[in-house]
Amino acid sequence: MSEKKLVLKKAGEIIDFETVFELNPDIEEATPKHKGRMVRVDYTTDVYEYGVTYPKYCNVYLPYCYDENDKTRKYNVLYYQHGNTCDPELFNTPETIKKFDNLFDSGEIEPCIIVCTTYYFDPARDEKERHKTGIVPAGDNHSTGSVANFYREVIEDIIPNVEMKFNTYLTGTSKEKLIASRDHRAFSGYSRGAACTWYMFHNAFQFFRWYAPMSCMTTAGKGIFDKTSDEEVIDYVTFAPKKFEKLPFFIYGTNGDPEKDVKQMHDQMKYLTKQDIFSYGTDPSENNIYYSVSEYYHSDLLVPMYYWNSLKVLFH
Repeated sequence: MSEKKLVLKKAGEIIDFETVFELNPDIEEATPKHKGRMVRVDYTTDVYEYGVTYPKYCNVYLPYCYDENDKTRKYNVLYYQHGNTCDPELFNTPETIKKFDNLFDSGEIEPCIIVCTTYYFDPARDEKERHKTGIVPAGDNHSTGSVANFYREVIEDIIPNVEMKFNTYLTGTSKEKLIASRDHRAFSGYSRGAACTWYMFHNAFQFFRWYAPMSCMTTAGKGIFDKTSDEEVIDYVTFAPKKFEKLPFFIYGTNGDPEKDVKQMHDQMKYLTKQDIFSYGTDPSENNIYYSVSEYYHSDLLVPMYYWNSLKVLFH
């Protein structure tokens, strides 16, 4: 781990180790030459211990080169969990889809499938309150009165329905098949979705090799507004890699300006990256954690710019 102080690089801030965030305005502004598409995948889930089956869906972005008839080409799958108050439709407009298109149009990032999920049980029914507070029935661990079984929904319902439908590396729906294909699967999220990413790292480590929490700290299994000690955070984050010590992993954390965005994530990364279980850097053959800081404010719509950084490491 590098401990030397460096000057500001572009929009990257130096903490007490090197962290560089790359900007690419074309993601926001350019008209892509190649266009992907968004498709809807419906599924049901009954993992919440209430005796209730919920009809749900996710939106799946297929890159420009995806050909359902070409079974020889397999695609990595990046799961994206939105932040508080949002829903799976966040990137399902022509203007937002083109941001994903521009990621892959450059040729610098290998095209992958992006799956837009939701922890909310019924975002359409709860739309008014969801937009107001975001605190409506949900499956992550930040919804009062709900069982925090979203990780089971992802493993048991979302992954099989999505990855068996498209050309991915998943060859069957058994637990063994899901674990065998973990190298080709990443979970990411923004804001509350980033807290969900840390929660997935703790609960679903066997099924995902790659993680990209964006602009939120881990709550260590508590509510999003509850206080956590450094010891609780360290125990929570190191639990899974210690339990499954033979399974490789990589965490690519990103954040906005700590004064404008989530300072708690900034503070946590300072001491998390120093734990013996982690090796800091961007080479997945040698490292397993990295943290990149932008000058951005807080907005889910900045996610493609964060992916411009993390997808140069994820799946490699």
